[in-house]
This record gives sequence, structure tokens and C-alpha cells, in this order.
Amino acid sequence: MTSVDNTAQAPNAPREGLLARHPVAFYSIIAYALSWLVCLPFVLSKDGAGLLSYRSPIGGDLTLYIFSFGPALAAFIMTSITEGMPE
Repeated sequence: MTSVDNTAQAPNAPREGLLARHPVAFYSIIAYALSWLVCLPFVLSKDGAGLLSYRSPIGGDLTLYIFSFGPALAAFIMTSITEGMPE
């Protein structure tokens, strides 16, 4: 006789995927990617390293403020992935 475990996972329950199994590694990757996604246009512009031919439309100070929100946004993303959405 066999038994089948049909316990369905609630839609808002924590997930057991790759991101949920390695939350610190993926938090670091997401935080780094989001931060540099914002900062890279400034760094490559004439105001930064000068590798591209345009001037940055926002200054360096504003870029740094926006740059600092990458880790916070990554924390919200990873929390929603690992803990699920609030009911």
C-alpha cells in the first residue's frame, strides 16, 4: 500500500527554489547588479571615466544617492522570494 502526500503549498508560502536555498549569495548578486545598473552610465560618461561621448544627465551626488538604494531594494526582493507575500 502506498500513500501519496498531497499537501499543496499555499500560494504565499515560502518557496524552496534556488534563490530560497542560497539567499545570502543571491542577495549579494542582486544588490551589486542593481547598484551598478544605476551607477554604470555615470561611470562611463564624460563626467566619470570618459569612455562614452555623452555627459551624465544627473550629477555624481544624485547618482550616489540612487546607487545606495540597491541593497535595500535587493533586501525587499529576497524577503518576498524567501518569505512569501503578506496575506
